[in-house]
Amino acid sequence: MKTIVAYVLGFSVTFTVIAGGMYFLSEKYPWMFGQSDAQTVKNASAKVAATNPGGLVGMSGGSAGADTSSGANETVITLKKMLAAKNDTIAVRDDSIRSLSRSLSQLQMKTSDASSMIAQLQSEVNSWKSKKKADLASAYNDMDPAIAAKIMTNLDDRDIIFILSTIQKKQAGKILGDLDPTRAAKLMMSLNTTK
Repeated sequence: MKTIVAYVLGFSVTFTVIAGGMYFLSEKYPWMFGQSDAQTVKNASAKVAATNPGGLVGMSGGSAGADTSSGANETVITLKKMLAAKNDTIAVRDDSIRSLSRSLSQLQMKTSDASSMIAQLQSEVNSWKSKKKADLASAYNDMDPAIAAKIMTNLDDRDIIFILSTIQKKQAGKILGDLDPTRAAKLMMSLNTTK
């Protein structure tokens, strides 16, 4: 039960942290989630093509060339600004990725710590169960064989085999002698294979 609770708790915390981080990032940095300035770049490229259909090479020094040149310069400046903005965006994205990597590492460490704690608790539970079974077997060792056999008729074969394998052989033989012969034979065969 504690194992399940620990797994559910670990999953819930991890999911909440990741979902919250994703929401925060989508609000603060929408470009990380597919929203880009592709349309702006397309518009700027169209503007360059419209103002200088023949390309920058071969422009003459007339007034039409000056208008075309100034329009091209404005477009180049706009594109440079967009490039600088994209570079800033990439730097912010890289910082975000580093931050998320650190968060992921911390979550992995917490998950690892939780897993080791679960393993330790499971070991303690198994140790406690073994001690309780050994104490129970000790009680059967001191019990009247006929009474012990009556009690064992209500137990699972696996539990009976454990008890019989931990008590004194003489007492185990007496208890088996008082059990149903068919079940005693089956238990004897199982006892022989476990030793």
